[in-house]
Amino acid sequence: MSTKQGMNIDQMLNMEGQKSADRVLIWGLLFALAVIPLLTRAAIFPFFSPVITGTSLDTGMKADIFTYYKFIWLMLVVAFAICVFVYKMLAKGYQIQPSYINFPLLIMFVFVLLSGVFAEYKTLAMFGQYNRHEGTLTYLGYFILFFIAANILYTEKKMNLLIYALYPLLFINAGLGLAYFYGYDILNNAFFQGILLPAGLSKESLNGFVSSTINNPNYVSGIAGMLVVLFLTKALLSDQGKKKALDIICAVVAFALLLSSLSTSGFVTFVVLLPLIFVMVLLRQNKKAALLPALATLIAFPFVFFAMNSHNSLVWKESLGFFFGTSSGAMEGKNSVGESIGWKDFVQKHSPFSVHVASAATESGNADDEFNLPPQGWAAGTGRVYIWSKTLELIQANPFLGYGMDTLAYYFPQDDPYKNSGINDPNTIVDKPHNMYIGLAFGSGVIMLLAFLALIVRHAWQHMILFKRRIQTERQAILASLFAGWCAYLVQAMFNDSVIGTGFIFWILFGVSVSLLREERTES
Repeated sequence: MSTKQGMNIDQMLNMEGQKSADRVLIWGLLFALAVIPLLTRAAIFPFFSPVITGTSLDTGMKADIFTYYKFIWLMLVVAFAICVFVYKMLAKGYQIQPSYINFPLLIMFVFVLLSGVFAEYKTLAMFGQYNRHEGTLTYLGYFILFFIAANILYTEKKMNLLIYALYPLLFINAGLGLAYFYGYDILNNAFFQGILLPAGLSKESLNGFVSSTINNPNYVSGIAGMLVVLFLTKALLSDQGKKKALDIICAVVAFALLLSSLSTSGFVTFVVLLPLIFVMVLLRQNKKAALLPALATLIAFPFVFFAMNSHNSLVWKESLGFFFGTSSGAMEGKNSVGESIGWKDFVQKHSPFSVHVASAATESGNADDEFNLPPQGWAAGTGRVYIWSKTLELIQANPFLGYGMDTLAYYFPQDDPYKNSGINDPNTIVDKPHNMYIGLAFGSGVIMLLAFLALIVRHAWQHMILFKRRIQTERQAILASLFAGWCAYLVQAMFNDSVIGTGFIFWILFGVSVSLLREERTES
């Protein structure tokens, strides 16, 4: 970056103005990270469907508690950030920095925009499904925040503030998750009813429960897996005692949140990332400083695990049970008589590349029935392999621009008889692919997905170059922590969809790490 050496007075004033704009932008990002994930309140609004099905996909008044206000406030933050960034460029002379992100991001932006413009169901593609709000506008907002975050200068204090901004998401959701895990439903509390329900809407009008500010335990598990990895890596690499202790506490709380979700993806992500965390420790200059936090987590994590498992044995089944073939989560199936079988047995019997994972069951059933559905059961990954195979068929039919973001529910073969053996219920509406990468290809085409993968590879390679020189400074420790958390998000995304409550967190921190990498290259 430029320095004040050789600058005239106008250039120096512009540089100070850019720094002031950066401070305003950072406060906007802090607000997004700290507040938007927590916005949870019932909203009732009209939804106009392009089809008539006699299901929840039809036109009518819809209610949403988890995504409506997040979408509104995310769009407001994006608009605010655009205004400040344009001011920074036009009034203060900021020039967009050359970067490995620019071209892939341009391709992604263009194809997401075109997919929305040319989608068959344009309004739906622009705004997304009424209970998800992950349409074209949301993704363009992600990309804008990513780009702006990558073009901001961060002091060490500001870097730490961005990490601290994750605390409300972590601690509030851990409190909600553990409360529900131990049998307390916040909907029975008048205070929380007042927060969640607008006047005139009674508790009885809501179905289900509220155990987080994110709309699905799978997504809670995914973001918890990312937070465990991020804070654990930071605790192991930081040289600052108080921050190290706080990071250990955050890692333990995130681990408890992960287990309370009773979903497998976050735990699998954590285990997959352990070798990377170990390598990060080996790369740090003072390896002995990692011994104390490592010992603390080796004591705290098993304690939390066994304490929670003693209350609910599903904790084992949805975590370590995955690796011992007893999980009901990510890679387990059930046979035609409903017997639970582990993922190893299941994979031997059902190829993950098969389009109809339960086609062998089509001959069974009562011949006198009007319809001979396959026996009830789960495809591998609690139905994920079935959903993936069907979605990939749709992608093959329209690979260039896709169908529009968040429109899968209206193209998926909802009347397919194999749903009975793929997702255990032919009446279940499939509205998302349970895989972020497949979702991107379906929504905006294969070229957009390839651009995203190219961006991932380039970003990872930049970190490999940096870490060759070992991790020596606090900024490098934060960079390594962000990289580990970034990798964790990408791993859990193989089992989960992007969701508005956590997706923008990934993109903002992604942009922050791009800026920090640029600073590292400049100083070296």
